[in-house]
Amino acid sequence: MNILNSAYYKFLQRKSRVAAILTLGGLCLVAIPVLLSYGHTSSARITGFVFLLVVAVLIYWLRMRHVNNFRKKLLVRLDRNDIFWLEKHIPFYKALPGKQREIFRSRIRLFLAGIIVTEIGKEVPERSTCLYVASAAVIAFWGLPYWNYGELTEVLVYPQNFDADNALNKRGLILGKVHHGGLLDSTMILSLPALKYGFLNDEDRHNVGVHEFSHLLDKEDGQIDGVPFFINPSESELWKELVDREMKKIKQGKSDVDKYGQTNSAEFFAVIMEYYRESPEKLKKKHEGVYAILDEHLGHPQPDSGI
Repeated sequence: MNILNSAYYKFLQRKSRVAAILTLGGLCLVAIPVLLSYGHTSSARITGFVFLLVVAVLIYWLRMRHVNNFRKKLLVRLDRNDIFWLEKHIPFYKALPGKQREIFRSRIRLFLAGIIVTEIGKEVPERSTCLYVASAAVIAFWGLPYWNYGELTEVLVYPQNFDADNALNKRGLILGKVHHGGLLDSTMILSLPALKYGFLNDEDRHNVGVHEFSHLLDKEDGQIDGVPFFINPSESELWKELVDREMKKIKQGKSDVDKYGQTNSAEFFAVIMEYYRESPEKLKKKHEGVYAILDEHLGHPQPDSGI
């Protein structure tokens, strides 16, 4: 519990520092004309100096963050061991033809260059943990002509399931979580055992990593509502009708879609994405309408340029 709390609060502290700097700068900017209106010229000058100092600190912080990110991009590489690991542990990757494997590996590198993977309880995350997380992200977004994980900056990987307060708990039932709003808006949490288990069987239609990154895909348009951004307005009503119909079948026990999909339309989308990524042919056979829309937008990966 102590390890978890320390990592959790370090993240909150980073967010709080930025908020504090912006708040201080804003207060100084408002205070200057007020002080001048009351004739406190000296105080206004001091406040102006503080404001300039705050701006300088913020610019320096942003510059160093950019430099660090650039350095990380230069350092991220996949060696032969990594490629062998992908072939052994990621069925989705192993099933791809050669050229698409190159795209997959390029996107793995881009993910690891731009997103921090923090493994709770370890100073440095295991390479396998990073590859599991990155693979889940790439699979969820596979088929899109770009890779964009929105505001995501960090993935916290817990050594076990957790509870609603994001705390390690022997009775914890949560396997993964994407936050929407608040200080953790740019963070995802995954349970490592659940993450690994999702890649053991590529036919069971369960993969918590793909599930949570599908929520992130849904969040791309600003809200997690079960209607991802790639669905055109002209087909959104059809999609909603299909989702409602499928959710009713789940509730009636007449569907092979995971029962968690009946929770709401957002969870249905994440669950059906797991199904689509692991058993696309079976989804096509049993849920043709849903499959057709997903495959239209996600079933034809395009080559990346400039990599």
